[in-house]
Amino acid sequence: MENSVTSPGKKPQPSEYQRRTGEWVFRIGLLIVGSAILIALFSKGVDIFKAFVAHLPLILPLAVTILSILTRAPSIRDFESVLMMSNDIAIGIISFDVWAFSASRNDAFGRILVNPTTMIRGDFALPFLVLGLFVALGCVVLTRYPYQKESNKRRWLLIIFMASVVVYLAPFSALEPLPQPKPHAAEIRQFTVAIPYQDPRITRIAPALLGNKQLVHFEKNIEATNASDARTNGIQRFMASSESNQIKSAKGDKVIIQQENVLVVGH
Repeated sequence: MENSVTSPGKKPQPSEYQRRTGEWVFRIGLLIVGSAILIALFSKGVDIFKAFVAHLPLILPLAVTILSILTRAPSIRDFESVLMMSNDIAIGIISFDVWAFSASRNDAFGRILVNPTTMIRGDFALPFLVLGLFVALGCVVLTRYPYQKESNKRRWLLIIFMASVVVYLAPFSALEPLPQPKPHAAEIRQFTVAIPYQDPRITRIAPALLGNKQLVHFEKNIEATNASDARTNGIQRFMASSESNQIKSAKGDKVIIQQENVLVVGH
C-alpha cells in the first residue's frame, strides 16, 4: 500500500474530483452570466445599443479587452483564470487613458469630448493616465509573482482584478453635460419710424379739403433688434408724448394712427 506523501518543496495538487467540481461551478457561473446578458439584450437591446453608441470612446476599451481575452479563451477554465483577466482589462484601461490624454490636448478648452452633449473635464486626463499605468503595472507584477501560498495568490489576484474593474469604470462617474454656447445677443440697431395719423380736430376745419389727408410723425433713433420691435417702440413713444394729442384738445384726446401704413427704416 502506497502512502501519499507531499514533498516539502511542492504544492499539494487538487484531486480530480475537486478539479472537475471547480470546472463545473465555473461553467455554471458563465452560463448564468451569459443568460443574464442575453435577457438584457432581448429586453433592452435598442436602449443598450444607443447607450453604447453615445459613449463609444468609453466602450471601445471594452472591445479591446474582449479581443485580448478571446486570444486565450481556451485557457480560461476556472476562477483563477478569470482573475487573470485583470491584465486584459488593464490593456483596455491604458488604451482609453492614452486616447483621453491626447483628446484633452487637442481640445481648445482641454476637455475630453465623449459625444456632442457629454464630456469629461480635462483635469481628469493626467490622473486617469497615471492611475491606469499604476494598475497595469500592478497587474503585471501580481499575476506573475511566485506566491508561496495559494490563498495569498487568490487574495491578491482578486484585489488587483477588482481594482482594474473600478479604474475601468471610473471615467463613467466623471461624465458631465457639455456646456452649450450661449446665443449671441442680438445686435441693437437704430430705426426711424414714420407714423401716419389723422387728427379729427384738424379734419373738422376743412372736411372737404382735409378729410382724406394724413399727417406724418417721425420717431427717430429708435433702438431695437428688428423692424417689428422698432415699429412697436416707435408707436409707444409717440403715443406717450404730447405730440400725439389732437390739436387744441383740452382733454388730451389722441390722434388716430393708421397702423397699416406705419413705415420703419433701419439705419
